[in-house]
Amino acid sequence: MATSQPTRTVDLVTQAADCVRPLLHRSHPIGDRLRTLWAAVVAARDLGAFDVVEGEFLQLGRETGLVADLGRRGDDDVEHIIRWAMLDQNPFQ
Repeated sequence: MATSQPTRTVDLVTQAADCVRPLLHRSHPIGDRLRTLWAAVVAARDLGAFDVVEGEFLQLGRETGLVADLGRRGDDDVEHIIRWAMLDQNPFQ
């Protein structure tokens, strides 16, 4: 009788966000953090639905202090960066 291995659910979007988390630490310049977030979303955009990727990386921006460091429109700014990345557009050019 064969024993079955338990299935393991892996959330690839969360894994991608966790990989980039240390690079968004407040010790790094804010411009570098924004570019890093953009590049991470570009790399992860095919790992899940738009709203899932957007939500995960927006939450990452909040948790790492990026949104707060951008000021009162920080949420809007991070959403803008994420949307540009999802559309394969570079807002830094």
